[in-house]
Amino acid sequence: MVEGHCPGIFADPHRESQQINLITSITLDYRWERPPTTLQAMERPSLRQLDYAVALAEHRHFGRAARAVSVSQPGLSSQIGELEKRLGVTLFERSPRQVSLTSAGVEIVDRARRLLADVDALVTTASMHHGSLRGPLSLAAIPTMAPYLLPAVVQSLPRRWPEVELELHEMQTEPMVAAIEAGQIDVGLLAMPVDTGTLHVETVTDERFVLALPEGHALAGTDPVAVSVLEELPVLLLEEGHCLREHALSVCNLAGQVEHSDVRAASLATLTQMVASGIGVTLLPEGALQVEARTGVGVTTRPFEAPVPGREIALAWRRADPRATLLVEVIDDLRDRLVAGHQ
Repeated sequence: MVEGHCPGIFADPHRESQQINLITSITLDYRWERPPTTLQAMERPSLRQLDYAVALAEHRHFGRAARAVSVSQPGLSSQIGELEKRLGVTLFERSPRQVSLTSAGVEIVDRARRLLADVDALVTTASMHHGSLRGPLSLAAIPTMAPYLLPAVVQSLPRRWPEVELELHEMQTEPMVAAIEAGQIDVGLLAMPVDTGTLHVETVTDERFVLALPEGHALAGTDPVAVSVLEELPVLLLEEGHCLREHALSVCNLAGQVEHSDVRAASLATLTQMVASGIGVTLLPEGALQVEARTGVGVTTRPFEAPVPGREIALAWRRADPRATLLVEVIDDLRDRLVAGHQ
């Protein structure tokens, strides 16, 4: 025996190979796994659950939220409970009369909105590779444009893009801009000048104002009248929140007139009825004349002398919208129809 040598281990070359293979096998088959962290162990919420949470946050009522997302109320309630269980935090405070967000719920629902918007953008980006506009397209218009301009949109866009799922909304300017920036609305039809934040805005056409008077008024006629006549007239305006109110006020200020503060209307239809009853006069955008100043309503109109007061009709959308190149076609189509309607 050789000193320092263990007998029998390497004496047989074949056994030496077996030993090496055994050691190698043990080394390769061993796996060490790090224990899961708290976040890794937490089950991720589904997009459906996040969608339900956003709906409940917006409607603050389980029944209305369930109808908004086309699910049963018990189904929505169950999924909200499961979402809170998965996240380990209470998102909503429930009471018999109302539902409100907790402080954690406010932050999480806000993140859920952004996440869902990103998912929608992902789907939209994929749809662009089909070479045509398809899927949901939400268009909002301010109340002083929606009743007069959206019907033409409903007729034209689906014919040109049959795979578009058109969604129409009527919103005042400030919430509309916020909805577009948040990804809840794709395109907005509004009147400038207003604050549009980070949105991309394109002017479509100019819209002139006319003077609306009660039938039989001393100023009734067809010849253009100076804006200065407003100085001696009781001018009726829309209530706060309507951009047309601000535009009309700027015209009144130029004429040295102040608002008839005792009377304010919520819509152009109500405003023209007040004019017809003889309470005062108002300014109407020419796009609304076929409806609001039609024969038989008791209102007559008269154009203004140059420079004619008015507003700009514009379209607004997100600069980063992945469909921007395709939306240009929608914008061009809307522009053609709006311009044709004001000629």
